[in-house]
Amino acid sequence: MRLLLKLAPKDFSKVKEMKKASKLGIPYIKMAHFERSGVVEYLEDLSRTDEHYFRVYESSDCWGFENIGATMASHLPPLFAGSYKGIESEERNWNAVETKCIGLGDPYCEFKVVPGEIDELKDSLEKDASVIERIHDRLMDRLLGFLLDGKPPVERPRLGSDVQLHAVWHAMGSALSSERYRMAQRMGGAKSGKEVGERLMDAGLNEDGAIKRVIDFMNYCKVGKITLVETIRLEGNCESLCMKFFTPKPEEPSCYFTTGFLNGLFSAVKNQHVRETRCIAAGDPYCEWEIA
Repeated sequence: MRLLLKLAPKDFSKVKEMKKASKLGIPYIKMAHFERSGVVEYLEDLSRTDEHYFRVYESSDCWGFENIGATMASHLPPLFAGSYKGIESEERNWNAVETKCIGLGDPYCEFKVVPGEIDELKDSLEKDASVIERIHDRLMDRLLGFLLDGKPPVERPRLGSDVQLHAVWHAMGSALSSERYRMAQRMGGAKSGKEVGERLMDAGLNEDGAIKRVIDFMNYCKVGKITLVETIRLEGNCESLCMKFFTPKPEEPSCYFTTGFLNGLFSAVKNQHVRETRCIAAGDPYCEWEIA
């Protein structure tokens, strides 16, 4: 990475400089493919000085949300803009906005990156309640398709069926920023776990069967290796590893979303609650929850 940054242009205004950077995989073209967040291509013919266009195939943000009625990408466009701001020798405030999106019915996603303000950016980030409901319903349909019928939640021709967790990982790493954000993580997890549990019970599963299917899903997503005996144990937990990587060592267990999700699930299925007693981020070898 240090070598690539040395070779990178120190000014990204001109098309020829952006083309050179793109061939090197900068700022994130190679990493986007590696982490399965998308296959990125620089659109040289469409770009011009201080206005650059990129096309993303199989975007992890947007795949599966065809014709949802809104742009969906929240990971790669701002990541590219932030990278230019960080790499350039003269700092400029770069911004990015999607111009095409699978969510709008396009066959792929495209975004433009420019230094300075983008008039249409604010409107593209605002989503009305009906769009949020459609996104939620699509997510639940795919999740229940896996839990009840074993269908892969995502199936991309080149990038496969792995669930991409990189953007989620970064969101979890911000949990220590404020108590309000930690509360949002806990409440979001609890709401999700409760709804999943209720839907599985409504589908006719018994209590142990519902819990087992969710654990199988968590293992499939590679959030860590989870086992359930008298306690819930999660080795290699992506949430706590992220916390350990990005923040000072917390003094207490800090898997806010996972704890909320497990609490919501167990309360809906078994009328039980969980409490995290061990956490990788706090120095333990694994994360563990008591069930009561």
